Amino acid sequence: MTDYDAVVFDMDGVLVHRSDADVFRRAAREAFAAFGVEPADEHVEAFAWTRVDEFADACAPYDLDPEAVIAEREARSAAIQRAVLAAGGKALYDDVDALESLGDGARLGLVSNNQHATVEAVVDAHGLGELFATAYGRDPTVAGVARRKPDPHYLERALADLGTRNALYVGDSRVDVAAAAAAGVDSAFVWRDHREGYDLEGRSRPTRWRRSRRCRARARDRGEHGRRGI
Repeated sequence: MTDYDAVVFDMDGVLVHRSDADVFRRAAREAFAAFGVEPADEHVEAFAWTRVDEFADACAPYDLDPEAVIAEREARSAAIQRAVLAAGGKALYDDVDALESLGDGARLGLVSNNQHATVEAVVDAHGLGELFATAYGRDPTVAGVARRKPDPHYLERALADLGTRNALYVGDSRVDVAAAAAAGVDSAFVWRDHREGYDLEGRSRPTRWRRSRRCRARARDRGEHGRRGI
């Protein structure tokens, strides 16, 4: 099905439906509350959206250690998302069953900006463990959060596990495309409904992209840089 030795996927918005924004705000607020703090809204937002450069300023008014707060925030975010999974949320997209045919010709991996604990929960809940040879989410530390895509850190780790650079990374955001470019591998952009009107201009362009609710073909090569298709 593919000339790539490996295909690596983003998770949220590609394999499963994304979590609601309130999940992350709740996790951040609960993290501060664990230290007896009622934070200002802007400090909640800093940790909800993991703006690493704002962590120190968000913690300073309460004399808190950013490492302690992010560890709590990550644990609570993972716990909330596990509960969402248990209630039937974060469902697989209908076209994910196509991964089984991809696995006949390429090793599969998963690299997400979500917590590693959440990645494990999604893989377990949906029975994906047999499909993926490796899977990474971010570590629950300030450094782990800072290594999210577009930093290629976790993608590089997955590629090392898979033992190849002849790989395609499939995502649904500019940071996915940028991480693939930084890692020196091809990328594919999946146009889900939540990306209607999404702007890729001015960024590294994916080698290939797909449109439609079920990711059916309409893939196009990017000139001399596009090598292969799924």
